[in-house]
Amino acid sequence: MTNTDWLVVAVYFAFMLAIGLYFSRRAGRSVADYFVSGRDMPWWIIGLSAVATYSDAGLAPSVTMLTFQGGLLGNGIWWIPYVIWMPLGAILWSKYWRRLGTVTSAELLNIRYSGPVARSYRAVYAIFMSFGFIIVLMGYVSGWLGAALGPILGWNPIYPVLLAGLVTVIYTTMSGLSGAAYTDAFQFSIFLAGNIILVPIVFSRVGGFAHVRQMIAMNRNGADFFRVIPPVPGLTSLTMLALAVQGLFFAASPTGGEGFTAQRFMAARNEFHAQVGQLANTVLTLIVRVFPFLFLGMVAAALFKPESVAEPGLLWARLVHDYAPQGLMGLLVAGTFAAFMGTISTEMNWGASYLINDLYRPFLRPGQSERHYVWVGRIGSIFLFAASLLVTYFFVQGLRSWMLFINSMVFAFVLPLSWLRFFWWRLNIYGEMTALVAGLPLSYLVWFPLGFHDEQVHPFWHGFLLLFCLGMVTIVVVTLLTPAENDETLLKFYLRCRPIGRWGHIARLAPADVRASIHDETMTDLVDCALGVTFAAATILSVISLIGQHYSIFAGATVVGISTGALFIWRWARKGAFRELRTNETAESGGHGD
Repeated sequence: MTNTDWLVVAVYFAFMLAIGLYFSRRAGRSVADYFVSGRDMPWWIIGLSAVATYSDAGLAPSVTMLTFQGGLLGNGIWWIPYVIWMPLGAILWSKYWRRLGTVTSAELLNIRYSGPVARSYRAVYAIFMSFGFIIVLMGYVSGWLGAALGPILGWNPIYPVLLAGLVTVIYTTMSGLSGAAYTDAFQFSIFLAGNIILVPIVFSRVGGFAHVRQMIAMNRNGADFFRVIPPVPGLTSLTMLALAVQGLFFAASPTGGEGFTAQRFMAARNEFHAQVGQLANTVLTLIVRVFPFLFLGMVAAALFKPESVAEPGLLWARLVHDYAPQGLMGLLVAGTFAAFMGTISTEMNWGASYLINDLYRPFLRPGQSERHYVWVGRIGSIFLFAASLLVTYFFVQGLRSWMLFINSMVFAFVLPLSWLRFFWWRLNIYGEMTALVAGLPLSYLVWFPLGFHDEQVHPFWHGFLLLFCLGMVTIVVVTLLTPAENDETLLKFYLRCRPIGRWGHIARLAPADVRASIHDETMTDLVDCALGVTFAAATILSVISLIGQHYSIFAGATVVGISTGALFIWRWARKGAFRELRTNETAESGGHGD
């Protein structure tokens, strides 16, 4: 790193602080302004901020690592579930969360269920999410920052985390979700631009694309590396089945469409802004943010034999260190900081929203001023990040195992809830509670102490399907053995959310015209979901088949992608989606944070 590189990084940090200061006055007005941006977030910010949150500091090293290890299909372990859940989240769950009008997903518990048990469990859920899952998640993200920048800067991996964390804490606590979202858009642009510039520079230094292909063939089986149609080693038929099941249920899980993704749905101007924002996020997440690292993974596979690399997660950093020129090095370091900060700022705000909206405000200090709750939320954000540093320092080792655990296993037991909450009237608070109480500790036990993270012994699907099936059976059995929720609560939820699925006698309590409207909307949504999944899968296949020089597959996938995308856009234009996007009018919200 030269003085020029450090100047680039310093300018970036200063700009982040300026944005935080700009939004600080608005964020301090109320809990809704601080945590859901006053429910006035446009679709394009929803899309850009969501992809920035997914694109943490681990994206560059992890996608490079997965491509190095598994070839063009190495990223299938997350592509397969994402290509399913992201379109479903855009079409179904985005509008469900916007209709509910809550500040957090925990607030759903007092809308979907009734009685003192549900009210008390809301606090338990808030403690689990903020002090448990979110702290672990931030620790994992911080671990990737250390792996990405430690080798480049020559620092102890914890030092980049402390530097970026300090700046992030300042602007996030000042500006709330608005500042986090708008800085996310800028951060994602920096991160992506730096890595796009790096790709041709690296290829020119190693002899060009054709030479890279030849070197890959020398280091390993080139035909396997460039395959684009599974199954391939590490992506067997049963593993793909497990990943597809995961994708079907991820749309409303805490690691997918429920958590910080749902927070942006709640902050949207209206339902269509929520839906189109998530559609934009789908394209950006699945394709746009990934393609530079597919090329860099190819270069790593050309330069290094698998047996010579002790930690594949450090390969991206080695390429940057060896090939990035002065100035670009600073941009790449700033971009990696940006990726980390974009994710951490969202997760800090998200975690604090549970502390304030679902614990402190309703149970500990009700009746205080809005400004009081905002200030306590700022303090909570700082505390959560400080706690996550302990996870980073002591626990996060073996980045691939943690990546699979965080992205795939941590909520495998709980995943059935993502459908049952919205699609089955009989689910009650006891089934919900059982999933959470048993889920995380059981997932950790199966994945790490019992050794299911060892891919040489247990393919991915062993651990995932074991936990998922146990979760489904346990939740359903506990629900059927305990009393149903009262009809009045369920009917209010049904009319407010208008979900699809098995609502039995609850649906029959609704007016006939409402039932007919929900039925028609359901049929339209199911067709749109199928089109969205097909488009996303075809687009990914087009990109990797072009890189792999499978031109007939590229042509077929491109035709399918263009056809389904055009049909999808036409259908949405007919129902007025684009007219709704042009309005600044916000829908009335039902939630108030009590």
